[in-house]
Amino acid sequence: AQYGFLAGLKDSTDWLTGHRIKIKQRIDYCLKRIDEIEGIECQAPGGAFYLFVHIMDENIVSDKKWVLDLLHQHHVLVVHGSGFSPEFGSGHFRMVCLPPVEILEKAFDCIDQFING
Repeated sequence: AQYGFLAGLKDSTDWLTGHRIKIKQRIDYCLKRIDEIEGIECQAPGGAFYLFVHIMDENIVSDKKWVLDLLHQHHVLVVHGSGFSPEFGSGHFRMVCLPPVEILEKAFDCIDQFING
């Protein structure tokens, strides 16, 4: 760990600019897709690489069941929001924005189909 710490202080960080751009593009893509899917909404993160998405269907039994149904029916894995906070996370799911856009595109197509048929 100490060698990694030293490398972080002394090695070039030129790669970081390209990495930030790539992550920003993926987050922007996710926010755009969420905005296009009726039934979910999300605020832009302040710097994180994950999103906390609100499921707007008031008839869902639980966000945990919703997430498991999405996984079993469409093979898309997200995390139920109530696992982070039963009070504030209920009715949400958390997803990361790190996969390539091609993977995110397939996942959002499945989420859209799951929600809207």
